[in-house]
Amino acid sequence: MRALRIALLFLLGACHMHDLREETAALSLGPESMAQRQMQIRRFDTRDEAGILSATAALLQDLGFTIEESAARNGFVVGSKDRETAAPGQSADQKLLAALFGMPGGVQTIRASIVTKPSANAAAVVVRVTFQRVVWSKQNQMPSLETIGEPLIYQRFFDRLSQAVFLEAHQI
Repeated sequence: MRALRIALLFLLGACHMHDLREETAALSLGPESMAQRQMQIRRFDTRDEAGILSATAALLQDLGFTIEESAARNGFVVGSKDRETAAPGQSADQKLLAALFGMPGGVQTIRASIVTKPSANAAAVVVRVTFQRVVWSKQNQMPSLETIGEPLIYQRFFDRLSQAVFLEAHQI
């Protein structure tokens, strides 16, 4: 009986260690996190954080986003836009059928979240943007949620933001 108790305690301890390892792994950042973070962050050599936020909000609106939340005091802007989507590999005829008869396909919401903060020496403002895609089926179920990781999207966003910041700083 004592051996059985010891065996049960050992099994319970092993299960607890396994759960602890899984929890630790879930909270650990993978090697791709640094590359993703570098893609999402740019530093602007200005102390005008409010101007940066204003430029980001204007840029999002120019790109067709609706501003959902904005707090200059906290340094963030969130915007979204909806677009029709089709199931992967659909032909033009299948897209038409999907639109007419509610077949596969749906609506995707693109969300942009922007956070700003002064750099450590306060001589610059750091901007981080993330884009997410939520694809809704015609039945309003949420089949997928993903962070968009295409580097070209972030590069183009920051190129346009740099132009907007320049134009705003020079009041052009």
